[in-house]
Amino acid sequence: MSFTLKDWIELALSSVFAFVVFGSISSKAGYPRWHGLVMAVPLVNLVALLFFAYSTWPIESKLRELELGGSPEVPSDRPDANR
Repeated sequence: MSFTLKDWIELALSSVFAFVVFGSISSKAGYPRWHGLVMAVPLVNLVALLFFAYSTWPIESKLRELELGGSPEVPSDRPDANR
């Protein structure tokens, strides 16, 4: 079985799509976008998926900190910054 040009193009497009999706998910969870690239490595992707599912995400830590009395950083150029 040989790959045609169409097969290679489909493989490249689906890989780019997967990298963008996994990178976006990683970013929304508080991790760097490049963590999405780990999903392309066989067996490592399974370990990464388990880590991602059962670890405390950075965004969760930040939310917990704010709920426990931390104050969010408000830019000084906003009118309500001095309240």
